[in-house]
Amino acid sequence: MIQNKVYTRAEMREERIVTSDYRFIDKGGEYFANLILRAGATSGMLRLFFRLSDGRKIITPVFWWQSYLGFYEIDNGTNLRLIYEKNNKGVSLKSIEILK
Repeated sequence: MIQNKVYTRAEMREERIVTSDYRFIDKGGEYFANLILRAGATSGMLRLFFRLSDGRKIITPVFWWQSYLGFYEIDNGTNLRLIYEKNNKGVSLKSIEILK
């Protein structure tokens, strides 16, 4: 059972949380998703794991310079509208909206 917190890498290993079936998004646009898990990464980055409305599982990094888009304060299980934009390094999460 995934708890409502930001996991460390060690905690993910200890609890055997497997994320190998999550993929990076490859197209910009609007997506509707449920936040499954938040996990720490390297300094200045937070990894987010979502299940999209079509059932796909995606992983998305957010960074300190984005103020983590507020994800430290958003509970796991929250439904969101995600806006991804293409840039010179690929596709990144630009904005979110919490859905009721």
